[in-house]
Amino acid sequence: MKSPRQLLLILPAVLPAVLPAVLLASCSMPDMLASTSPHKIKLKNGREVLCSGEPQYQAKTGYYFYRTPDKRDAVIRADDVAGIVEKGA
Repeated sequence: MKSPRQLLLILPAVLPAVLPAVLLASCSMPDMLASTSPHKIKLKNGREVLCSGEPQYQAKTGYYFYRTPDKRDAVIRADDVAGIVEKGA
């Protein structure tokens, strides 16, 4: 096993090889860093939709992407949303 000092000495050699993979993984899985607390999407028609994390707005499509409490991905039109609140709040 290498000492911490030895690991620090090889870090500059390993970092360029590992950094792109870490960045690619973090960009391809943005919801890993997203809030996981339950949220409630309030719709203009009065309905409320529960989701297991904070919904992510996609400006390109005009939809909110969210995950349902049973771990399914779903979308909802931003025009239909009156507000989003954290369920614990």
